[in-house]
Amino acid sequence: MQVVERRIEIRVPLEPTRRDWPRLLNELASQLDNGRVYDRDLPALGRALDPVLQAYRRRARRSGAPDLP
Repeated sequence: MQVVERRIEIRVPLEPTRRDWPRLLNELASQLDNGRVYDRDLPALGRALDPVLQAYRRRARRSGAPDLP
């Protein structure tokens, strides 16, 4: 019998921080513009973005940040 031991590295994605969001959202916009997001995925993406926009607007009203059109 031969025992083989090897290390396997598994990358675990980290949760995005506040500094990561602008870059990630720009990447999402780029993928949408370039057609790298399938049309069939757009409804789920829209449902996910709606609460994000609502939360931004609530926070913007309290903090004085610019509102979105």
